[in-house]
Amino acid sequence: MNTLLHTSRARWALPAASLILLVAACAGPREYSRSDTPYALPAAAARFFTTTYDQVAEKYVQPITLPEIAFTGIGNLRKLDPALTLSRREAEIELFYDGQTVGTFAAPSRNEAALWSQLTVAVVERGREHSAKLREAETEAIYQSVVEGVIKQLDTYSRYSGREAARETRAARDGFGGIGITLDTKEGAVRVANVLEETPAARGGLKVDDIIVNIDGQPTTGLEVRDIVRRLRGAIGARVNLIVNRPGDTNPLEIALTRALIVPPSVTYRRDGNTAVLRVLSFNQRTTDSLSENIRRATREIGPDLQGVVLDLRGNLGGLLDQAISVADIFLAGGQIVATRGRHRSSGQTSFASRGDLGENLPLVVLVNGSSASASEIVAAALQDHGRAVVVGTTTFGKGTVQTVIPMPNEGELILTWARFHAPSGYPIADLGVMPAICTSGNGSAQSLLDGVRDGRLTPASTMVEWRSADHSDMARMKHLRTICAPESKERDADMEVARGLLADKMLYARALDAVTLTAKAR
Repeated sequence: MNTLLHTSRARWALPAASLILLVAACAGPREYSRSDTPYALPAAAARFFTTTYDQVAEKYVQPITLPEIAFTGIGNLRKLDPALTLSRREAEIELFYDGQTVGTFAAPSRNEAALWSQLTVAVVERGREHSAKLREAETEAIYQSVVEGVIKQLDTYSRYSGREAARETRAARDGFGGIGITLDTKEGAVRVANVLEETPAARGGLKVDDIIVNIDGQPTTGLEVRDIVRRLRGAIGARVNLIVNRPGDTNPLEIALTRALIVPPSVTYRRDGNTAVLRVLSFNQRTTDSLSENIRRATREIGPDLQGVVLDLRGNLGGLLDQAISVADIFLAGGQIVATRGRHRSSGQTSFASRGDLGENLPLVVLVNGSSASASEIVAAALQDHGRAVVVGTTTFGKGTVQTVIPMPNEGELILTWARFHAPSGYPIADLGVMPAICTSGNGSAQSLLDGVRDGRLTPASTMVEWRSADHSDMARMKHLRTICAPESKERDADMEVARGLLADKMLYARALDAVTLTAKAR
């Protein structure tokens, strides 16, 4: 499940502090005595753990107890060596190896991240003296273990990404320096599977089915896929030299390309008669711009015969919060889009639509299903609450939280849930989701669903009112409400058939939209 991300590039100051520890001497059954000598800390590890504890304590959506999360984080070192265990009594923390005490440490008396960070490093160093598994573990594995111990007390959407994983998620979210191709290595060769338009690869003449045999003087034979990708990516503006074999050509081709910013495509467009079908796969840095470009393309291609837009959000797990807001704004002439509320002072925000966007007057049907989540739910809820679109499909996933991305000192990322978001009508999406006006859950045919619209059989206004006023502390009631239009992950053909039928019949679309508008006003 993707998270709804609020990105931040702020660097956080690490407070200076010292910690007096109770340190054990050599291994073996003996009496351990107190030491008043400050522990010398590896600086990089201290910065990492300080950032972790400080950011969780400051930004997590619910108040947390710093000593509790730190103790649990340190205790998760047993994931690397089960012989390592930890206990806490009063003002002391005791480290055991194979049941024997190997270190006793004074727990910090103040609720300060830097002090607990120093304690963490001290325990790790002491554990390494006795555990071969901990000594052999890479630093990143130790970071991962401790942070996982911290965040497992939080929620399912908070997580930590190490350096390599964070690099990939940043690339998908913000783009990367590359040439604009996708690869297929199933049969052992490095085959170009797709060339993105208006990229260095397209401009340089690379074609689908070209076989890349050499990158900057390095043969691709025997390289792992991640190594190939790493060699193709690089600094924007930097050159990369390829040798390719092209089917039908007897001589290898030498192609020199200059890397550019590549943002993975997140929007596709196809013409379906006189309807524009726009599928949003995710919400990354280019989604709004790409959606706008494709609306202009549809307007040019179909012209005055354009009946409307199908915005397909099925299977879209989410992405960037600001992109969800700007996508909804394309179709709204005004009004609230979403409100976020959290504990941190910067997490409470309300976003509004502005006038003058190109999609404001286009008839609109939004498709959703049980895998439409996060940013998708913001868009669907905003358009439905304002009576701007007819939402078709099944109840959405119900992920109603926002995560903030915190850059870590090791180039990893800590993703923390820091707010909950609310639809314009005020109801929280979390654990409930968005209920469509036309429910395709079950086995109803598209024709029977369209006949239902003619007969006024959409989701009743009373159900929508109950949905928007549901008591979120009553989980049994929440679960029951979700069964009214049960969420389904599959994509039914009926979804698209209903959308086409609505947009092809102006009177039918107007009837459906009137019902949505009346329901929205009844909140």
